[in-house]
This record gives sequence, C-alpha cells and structure tokens, in this order.
Amino acid sequence: MRLRKIEVSRCLDGDIIACDVFHNNGMLILVKDTVINDYIKQQLHKLNIYEISVYDADYHKIKDIEHCDDMSETYQMTIAYCKDIFHGLISGSFINHQLIASVIEKINYNTNEYNNIIQCLLEIRSTDEYTYRHCVNVSFYSMLIAKWLKLSEQEIKKATQAGLLHDIGKTKIPNEILNKKGSLSTEEYNEIKKHTILGYDIIKNIDYFDNDVKKAVLLHHERMDGSGYPFHYQADHLNLYSRIVAVADVFDAMTSNRVYKNKSTPFDVFDIFKTIGYTMFDPKILTVFMNNLATYLVGAKVMLSTGEVGKIAFIPLHQITYPIIELPSGYVDLSKDFHIKIVSMI
Repeated sequence: MRLRKIEVSRCLDGDIIACDVFHNNGMLILVKDTVINDYIKQQLHKLNIYEISVYDADYHKIKDIEHCDDMSETYQMTIAYCKDIFHGLISGSFINHQLIASVIEKINYNTNEYNNIIQCLLEIRSTDEYTYRHCVNVSFYSMLIAKWLKLSEQEIKKATQAGLLHDIGKTKIPNEILNKKGSLSTEEYNEIKKHTILGYDIIKNIDYFDNDVKKAVLLHHERMDGSGYPFHYQADHLNLYSRIVAVADVFDAMTSNRVYKNKSTPFDVFDIFKTIGYTMFDPKILTVFMNNLATYLVGAKVMLSTGEVGKIAFIPLHQITYPIIELPSGYVDLSKDFHIKIVSMI
C-alpha cells in the first residue's frame, strides 16, 4: 500500500490521510485514515498546513455502508455460532474448539474496513437475543481496541475471545430478570451482578481459554477506582483484557436499544466517558478508543434536535463531543451552537 505527499489544495473529497497530522505546536489535528472533505481542507489551510500524506488512488477504503449487507451476513452467522458455543459451555457438553476458532476468525474478518464494522454495529440493533448480539458487538469493539493499541496478533485474539465470552454468565440468570421492562429491584440487580462469577465458573476449568481471558470474564465490571464489582478491585488487580472489555462493554450497552431504555448516540457516550470515565476506566484505552472511533464517524448521517438531517464533516480531537455538521445551508459547529444536539445516527 503506497502513500504520497500532496498539497492540501489538490486533495479530492474521499482521499484518505495516510499519516497522523500534527500542528506546529505538536497538537494532533487529524489521525491516520481520516477521509478528506472540503471542511477538513479549509481547517488545514487555517492552521497553515499545506501538505499532507494520502494513500495512492489504488487504495480503496469504503466510507459508506454499501457493503454492510455482506458484513451483516457475517454478523448474523456469528450470532448463530455464538449460540452453539454458549449452549455447549453451559450444558457441559463437548466444546467445539474449531467452532470457537471460526467465530474468532469471522470477528477478525476484513478488519481493514473498520468503518463497515462500526457502521454495522451502530445500525444493526435489536432487543431480540440481546445477550448474544451484545457479546458479538463487544468482541468487535475489543478487537478494534486491541488493534488500535498495536497489540500482537495473539493479544488481539485474546481480547476478542474475552469480549465474546464476557457475559456468558448471564445464561445462568433468569430471563424475566434479564428482559424486565423498567427498573430492577435491589434483589434483581444483585442477581444480575452475579453473572461475572457465574461466567468465570463456567470456563475456569476449560484449558482452551487462556487465564487472561478467564480473568476478563470475571473482572470486566471492575473499575480502576474500585467502584465496580464483584470484588471492588482497583487498577493494580485488573489485567489488560478486563480493561479493554470494560470500555467495549459499556460503550455497546449504551449505544444499544434495550427493553428498558433507548440507545444513546456515540457522542452522548463520549461525553459521559470524558466526564467520569477517566477515573473508572483505563485512561489510555479510553483515549485510544474514542479518538479512533471518532475518526470513523466522519461522514455519518445524523438527525439534529432542529429536525434537520446532516452529515458529520469533522470531529476535532480535542472536542470529540462537538462535531462539525454539514447541512444544505452550511456548516454547524456544535461547540458554538449549544442549543443544537445530535439526537440520533441515521
């Protein structure tokens, strides 16, 4: 895959930035793989950045969801495989390790097209079979985080496995509690919280799974500040994979429709992460996740609180909760127009 230096003025809409772009003061302006548009070119000129590196024209990166159908088919197949894995695990029957490997392979399928994966995860939502879908989603996000952290292939696979299995213990929780509409009672919530230990008990004696994966299943609801469960462990007791899955788990849960709440937008979740997340989650993982994910949301269609439909033109890395929205009438800077909000992704 070749790249070339080019004047910003000669960049075409759809060109893809091949290297991170920094301001003269050292501030990161744009991350690698950002797709160029008119607004971005304007901002680069304002910052006196006149030359950047882009991929050659033969590097084709899809920035819409034309191929989401293909990705959706893989996604649905993975859901079905997860059922077989979970049923085998909880019944104590023979564990089909080849099937597990197949799921991991499919989750790592076509990972260069991150945008397709992310768009599909944001678009394909259903409260049916929520636990299965949630586990697959968390696997995808955990895989992406591991890749963005530049971990080894073996570490990426362990992160993916941890995401896939993190909620296996919920198969031991009564459905009437899992799918209850409305608030849970204290007793019901305490029952839900048992799923981490129940999940660990299911896989602890299965040699196929690495101890790091087993710890992530047990500890993915622990928090860096000790506010999590089941043991109120703090940072020094949490391995890398439990930290990765913790971020992936919360992000997917908040951006998914549930029987008792509607989904939040990624930007609402970013806002929560930036407000309270850095004490609860690993700051490095959280920053890498948000900054990289934000890059792949450029170009997405959104519905605004004004009723207008627009497209995300730019997401400032220092203000990722306030993207620039392109409307037919011009650009809207949400960091200045505080009365306008993104209400949904389209």
